[in-house]
Amino acid sequence: MPKINLDDTIAAVATPAGEGGISVIRISGRGALETADIVFRGKGKVSSFTSHTVHLGYIHARDGEKIDQVLLTVFRAPNSYTGEDVVEISSHGGMAVTRTVLELVMRSGARPADPGEFTKRAFLTGRIDLTQAEAVLDLIRAKSDRSVKAAMSQLEGSLSRRFRGLRDRLMKVYAHMEAYVDFPEEDIEVYADERFVSSFCGIKEEISKLIAGFCRGQLMREGLTCVIAGRPNAGKSSLFNSILERDRALVSEIAGTTRDMLEESIEIDGVHIRLVDTAGLGLHSSNPLDNIGMERTRQVLREAGMIIYLVDGSSELSEQDRKLYQEISGTAKVLTVINKSDLPMKMNLGALSRITGEENFVRISSISRTGFEQLERLISESVLTGRLEQESAQITRLRHKQALENALTALSRAEEAFLRRESLDLVTLDIKEALDSLSELIGEIYSEDLLDVIFSEFCIGK
Repeated sequence: MPKINLDDTIAAVATPAGEGGISVIRISGRGALETADIVFRGKGKVSSFTSHTVHLGYIHARDGEKIDQVLLTVFRAPNSYTGEDVVEISSHGGMAVTRTVLELVMRSGARPADPGEFTKRAFLTGRIDLTQAEAVLDLIRAKSDRSVKAAMSQLEGSLSRRFRGLRDRLMKVYAHMEAYVDFPEEDIEVYADERFVSSFCGIKEEISKLIAGFCRGQLMREGLTCVIAGRPNAGKSSLFNSILERDRALVSEIAGTTRDMLEESIEIDGVHIRLVDTAGLGLHSSNPLDNIGMERTRQVLREAGMIIYLVDGSSELSEQDRKLYQEISGTAKVLTVINKSDLPMKMNLGALSRITGEENFVRISSISRTGFEQLERLISESVLTGRLEQESAQITRLRHKQALENALTALSRAEEAFLRRESLDLVTLDIKEALDSLSELIGEIYSEDLLDVIFSEFCIGK
């Protein structure tokens, strides 16, 4: 376990940069109250204030000049965000005022906080574990209702409890195995004990379920990229504008108007959707700009979580349409949508069914806006069905998945060695490796490098 200095006092602006109603300057550490005493003038000394109280006063420069009228809030250890003494100064939200107050705090004994250092201290003082610390960042970055709920559930400890439950069950197996190692004459009895095999299977099954839910958890956290694809002049930009309900993309009857990608964020049934309009995919063009646009389209299609395959219902199914579907099928979930339903239908639905394997298609008109409720419902059902059912906890980060995979691999080795009646020393060695992986998840075992990676994603002030 690395040695990290918690003796110094740190400070930073906890609110976003720019002008606003208030700015919050947060101070944390053993000297937080004494530092605030130097800059704050009110009714009494900050060091005498009781915890969770708010006080009106002024921030003064060293020469006695009043800088700003503020509200100062005191949180005494251990009942604070960081688990240390914390003072929060709520000043007026001007950039010059905020900068001046922070500089005075720095000159009075505090140093600038590193990114995420307040949350790191909350972890190091035992206020939260590592998965809860990660949930703080997820909550700040949440883009939809579902991602907020997922982050809040993790912050409240749902994922931590599940990890600890797995670790505790495995610890019982490990303790019993160690006892048998100390009394080798009992080896025959331990190999005959079916409870060990049952424990191996039960723990492995639960770990496997958590790993299987990674894509679902990541979808809640990151959202989904939905790409509109089709041949030139199929109406992709018109569909893009209609979903957004504003003219974001340039639209014309000239094929190839869109040469570069456009993207916007929307929310459907609480899921963040990154909607992408693309250049039409057609035959190779003599214009290099058209070819660059098509290559960028292919790149974003490879990264898509969902593709809206748009065809022009007012024209016959073309060879370009067929080749495009062959190119995109298998890369992501594909929704086939027939556009221009306000015009006479020329599309052969039977031929389209043979290409896509679908029989029922959504028909829309970007001009009359018919079919859009059905399209949004289909997008919602495709995203949510089988992927976002409510569970007690979901892993949302690659770190979680990798640690669980390491634990599962080690546990599988232990089970195989046990069934082969190999030395219990080998079995317990693998169980210990699985236990260490589970302990890393909640931060009972960690390295300074791991903490640096996790907290470097945070903003300064959190």
